[in-house]
Amino acid sequence: MNGLRIGTVFVSLVLFLAYFSPAAYSAGQCSAKSYREARMSMTNRLLATGYSKSQVSFLMRNADRMTSALRADRMNDNGRACGIDSARAHVLGCLGKQLFPLQSSSSASLDDEKQTRGFWGKKRLAVRELLFIGQFHGCLGAAKEYLFRG
Repeated sequence: MNGLRIGTVFVSLVLFLAYFSPAAYSAGQCSAKSYREARMSMTNRLLATGYSKSQVSFLMRNADRMTSALRADRMNDNGRACGIDSARAHVLGCLGKQLFPLQSSSSASLDDEKQTRGFWGKKRLAVRELLFIGQFHGCLGAAKEYLFRG
């Protein structure tokens, strides 16, 4: 029970920092990359920094699901100037600015697992997965605020 409480506090802290991170607010600019290019770049960077193939598959599958839920008919003037593909790609571009320069040789124990309440459908997540999820939600929230209505 105590481990669950510590994990919940850790996850809450990661999500709080992600949402209020200054770089997350840069999510309002158009991306020069397509979503497909941004996705491929993010996948390669995650693999290069120590994420396992199964972690990358899990994270990108959920990122795809959440970004595909962003609808073109809900875009504001800023979003329409970019286009839906650019807006979706920019979420991953913002995420890249947040996560990197994460190094695979980091002394932090990014592979430690934490018990969660089931973020993105898993109850046990590695710290590196929690970092991705927290930063992703910060960038997604910032993009929704700047590029979409309500």
